[in-house]
Amino acid sequence: MINAGKMVERVVLQVPSEARNQYGETTIEWTDAATVWASVEGVSSREMLQAMQANVIVSHKIRIRFYEGLTADYRIVWRERNLEIASVLEQQNRTLHEIFAKEVT
Repeated sequence: MINAGKMVERVVLQVPSEARNQYGETTIEWTDAATVWASVEGVSSREMLQAMQANVIVSHKIRIRFYEGLTADYRIVWRERNLEIASVLEQQNRTLHEIFAKEVT
């Protein structure tokens, strides 16, 4: 069951797209796909160790209502911080996404 009372943060889901700059070079541009309510938490040491065993570095655990098509190619903007998605898990019979992410600069 989704605990909507814990989803008190607004996050923006962004999708990448390729573009060409004035020199003809390919660059990545981020486009807002959706703004959703979320629960954002720092990961515990145990969760961090589990992620490191899978060769993934994570700093945040984010929960949102299920968003069709969400993949690790997306990124999340939260409080003007960019979070790169390491993994997306479907929970509770596809009603919830649990996302593990790391902050990037």
